[in-house]
Amino acid sequence: MKLLLSSMLLALVCTSLVQSLRCYTCDDDPKCMTQTDCSAESSFCKTVTTDDTLDRGCAEKCVESYYVSCCETDLCNL
Repeated sequence: MKLLLSSMLLALVCTSLVQSLRCYTCDDDPKCMTQTDCSAESSFCKTVTTDDTLDRGCAEKCVESYYVSCCETDLCNL
């Protein structure tokens, strides 16, 4: 019985890890190429590009515009 419960708990933890989105971020990286596991609330990868700024990261909400692009798959904000 303990083995069954342990196996179920392990499967649940692994499932949670698989579902988190992975995005490029700018944490201490001026090229914004740091790979980050997003929180469970973040369902978008976001890139903001202006003439003098580049910012990449995870986002709970994302509205595309001239400067902002959004995507929903792992490492899509390159």
